[in-house]
Amino acid sequence: MRFPIEETDLEPRTDRPNESASETVVGAGAAQLRRPILVVDDNETVAKALRLILTDAGFEVAAFQSGLAALRYVEGDPPAAALIDIHLPDINGLILTQRLREMLGPDTPLLVLSGDTSMETLNSLPHVGATYFFPKPLQTGQLIERLREWVG
Repeated sequence: MRFPIEETDLEPRTDRPNESASETVVGAGAAQLRRPILVVDDNETVAKALRLILTDAGFEVAAFQSGLAALRYVEGDPPAAALIDIHLPDINGLILTQRLREMLGPDTPLLVLSGDTSMETLNSLPHVGATYFFPKPLQTGQLIERLREWVG
């Protein structure tokens, strides 16, 4: 397992329980490609913990410590949902959220994560297209529950 991911890495790390089984059956025999959960957090410990928690919960994960690298990834492989830290080294997470919303449309859950719970931050969330806000430290059970509601 290689970590951290450098901004220059164009190929994301995805954790897939079974690489050969990239399709999952849903509904009455219908198959759909499993899209990963995008994680963008510059804190290596947080990014690694989120990767492990989500992988253990059965999700595929593409994790980045850079907003610009995440944007490049999304151009070729749209995620099922995104978890975005606000304070990133290269681009503000709120701007990243807004760009992802423009790229992915209204149906992809964009979840903002931050220890910054100021009114300014909270008031800006609807304007950038955030679906939900999770304050840090995260309640991981609630995060998993919400992701399962939104992406299955």
